[in-house]
Amino acid sequence: LILILLGSCAKKEPYLKIGLVADPQYADKPNSGKRHYKETLWKLGQAIDTFNHNNIDFLQNLGDVIDVEWKSFDAILSVYDKLKPSIKNYQLLGNHEFSIDSTHFKDLLKRLSMPNYYYSYSKKGWKFIVLDATDYSYYSNALHNHDVDEIDLYFEKTKNKSNSHRWNSAMGAEQQNWLKQELDSAHLSRQKVILFSHMPLRPKDDPHNLWNDQEIIQIIEQNPDVVAFINGHNHSGGHVFKNGIHYITLFGMVDTPISSYGILEFYKDSLMLRGYGNQKNISIEL
Repeated sequence: LILILLGSCAKKEPYLKIGLVADPQYADKPNSGKRHYKETLWKLGQAIDTFNHNNIDFLQNLGDVIDVEWKSFDAILSVYDKLKPSIKNYQLLGNHEFSIDSTHFKDLLKRLSMPNYYYSYSKKGWKFIVLDATDYSYYSNALHNHDVDEIDLYFEKTKNKSNSHRWNSAMGAEQQNWLKQELDSAHLSRQKVILFSHMPLRPKDDPHNLWNDQEIIQIIEQNPDVVAFINGHNHSGGHVFKNGIHYITLFGMVDTPISSYGILEFYKDSLMLRGYGNQKNISIEL
């Protein structure tokens, strides 16, 4: 009888664990306000130790690995090298990735070991879609080479809105079509979906939101398979549950003297984001 009770009390183990890091923004320069640029190296090191200890399945970064300068990548990426070899490290592009000399733009994907500007991968019945929030923007156009009139059009549509900032950006028609195809394919494969992006879509009127937030919201909120949209960019973090989707903004690692990161745990009928440092815990029912 005692053995049976012990068995029923044993904590269920998650079948998948993802490490999450947003906005390390490493730079070899003094603190500025809340931003502790140099501290990122030990903070990220601490996060990597936690990820290794917890045997996460993979790590997804949410952009802005560096603050400025191409050479900053050398110091920060060597910290990621301390991940166990079995743990895959995925990156995506944030606006600060472009605060380097534009001659290096063409080398960004290779430097961050990214297969493309946007891409997807599948694990244990889930599809993870990694979006490029820097697609249409003024700062990244030396790389993306879009018609500047189209960038102007996206920007002009934000006039009098809180996200009308040149450090924001839009996801263009080609990426939107690709996203729709990825969602269709996930549906056919009966996969649940989590999206990763640098820029947020919600809450409504957040100054950090993608310029064309409503266009992307329309695509994903009519899809029953999307469980969460997880992003960085707004360092103060946040969580909005709207029309069946959890919009989670991870707290920025650079914005604290302690640290901030999370592990997303997958259970049969729920997800649990376990926060470390400034990151709050978030529970998601499936």
